[in-house]
Amino acid sequence: MKRLHIPRWLARILNLSARHRYYPLVVAFIAFVSTTTFTFPFAIVLIPAVLIAPRRWLVLGLLCGLASGMGAAVLVELFHHFGWNLVVSHYPELIETDTWRFAIDWMENYGLFALIIIAGSPMPQTPALFFYSLADPSAFGVLVAVGIGKIVKYVFLAWATYRYPSRFMAYR
Repeated sequence: MKRLHIPRWLARILNLSARHRYYPLVVAFIAFVSTTTFTFPFAIVLIPAVLIAPRRWLVLGLLCGLASGMGAAVLVELFHHFGWNLVVSHYPELIETDTWRFAIDWMENYGLFALIIIAGSPMPQTPALFFYSLADPSAFGVLVAVGIGKIVKYVFLAWATYRYPSRFMAYR
């Protein structure tokens, strides 16, 4: 199994900012950018961030979950405006099918609850955010749903890293 490692420039940013009081905000900004651009899973940043400043595990988990929720809301809005046109232009017959209508109805009814579950799980959330954005998305709802899921996930991961650091040393 291939392990993801934090890039050196990002590790340098974490190490240089760890002594400052704004360190949790720096890590939260990285969470926001990571979620908005979906370039890498943020957990590979959170673990070293907690290992560098273990006493800040709770603040890191809370702020990063909130920042990830904000990034997901921005991403859903971008997907909604650009993704919908892409789907309609390439697959116009798709939006006429019963399956499509069923999926849209399901996402409108259970979308935010499903997003909480997906955001709190190890599953990638970007496909779910894209599909939700094709329905009638609520940016505030996404912020709350993904924020709740990610806060639970990141607080638990930060606590586990703080409590059992030797298990996570390979990520540093």
